[in-house]
Amino acid sequence: EADFLRLRKKMAAATSDDGMIAEARKLFKTKCFTTIQVRNLGALFLTDEGRYRFFDAAYPFVSDPVQFGSLELELKDTYYINRFKVMLRQ
Repeated sequence: EADFLRLRKKMAAATSDDGMIAEARKLFKTKCFTTIQVRNLGALFLTDEGRYRFFDAAYPFVSDPVQFGSLELELKDTYYINRFKVMLRQ
């Protein structure tokens, strides 16, 4: 939980989607997160593009990959929903 809060703080301080994803990737190298934590961090992104890119970066590092598909509900744009579905099949 402390790792999650520290990452959320660093991501919130970033000035772009790329910056937020870069901060997340640094911690993903050493820590796993739950789908719920990824959902909460995904709320920091203002667009479906940013949110999808973050989900794509997080997917290999979740501790409960079976639940990851539930994040589809966080996306509104059909294009990113379809890309998300393809990502889950890989």
